[in-house]
Amino acid sequence: MPKKLTYDEVYEYIHSKGCELLSKEYNTSKEKLHIKCGVCHIKYMHSFNKFKEGLLHPYCQNEGKKPFGGYTHPIILIPIPCIMCNKEFKPGYANKKFCSRECYIKYPAPLKLSPIKCPICKKDFQPKYSARKICSIECSKKRYLLPDYLMIAKKSGKKSAALQEKRSKNEIYFSELCSDYFEITTNEPFFEGWDADVIIHSEKIAVLWNGIWHYKQISKTQSLQQVQSRDKIKMDVIEKMGYTPYIIKDMGKYNRKFVEQEFETFMLMRIKTI
Repeated sequence: MPKKLTYDEVYEYIHSKGCELLSKEYNTSKEKLHIKCGVCHIKYMHSFNKFKEGLLHPYCQNEGKKPFGGYTHPIILIPIPCIMCNKEFKPGYANKKFCSRECYIKYPAPLKLSPIKCPICKKDFQPKYSARKICSIECSKKRYLLPDYLMIAKKSGKKSAALQEKRSKNEIYFSELCSDYFEITTNEPFFEGWDADVIIHSEKIAVLWNGIWHYKQISKTQSLQQVQSRDKIKMDVIEKMGYTPYIIKDMGKYNRKFVEQEFETFMLMRIKTI
């Protein structure tokens, strides 16, 4: 555990940076202290921890004007030495340790990421984290159209379909209505690993009960383009195996009347195609 500093030690440290400690006592490094800025002479409150990080009063570098939005907390950074070349520089944020990109690249850090080439546009870029492989959102969207990605989507779609157990109440009710007239299977991965919500093998019909997430972006983690790409792959496989895909678009909550109307429409369409 680090040694607890005394009031005199804190006072001397703040004084060495050109500022003045106005508080008469010091208890913890997180406690707010009254400090007088040695540059603009503004009095403000700040913890000793933040002061050591180099944060000063914003008026010092704002020519006495009030910062944007009336923000009056200390945000201006004092010059610090670069850990690579030891040259003093003014950092743009509290955790910045290098004066330039050249020093960052030269520094022998084992976890530093090197520039890589984007597989879509073939341009070099600097990733911010190791999992990033695509340079921009535009290139990420183009990736969905590549044949290699469609193959990956197909494999992951099969796995997702095999693990899928949750079914909506509307879909379950529709399958119950179908079972009164046909021998059916539900969520069977019959189509080369892909499933359909209701399969009537005697009629060679595959019913796909598509919820709202098949047509609208409903969360940040969901990729609508990926969902629709997988839907297209599934449709192609169903047709290739000689079955007729029948899509029902369900954009709402549980509604028995809606399901019954969709079932009547399905039966009429089936009769017309016979």
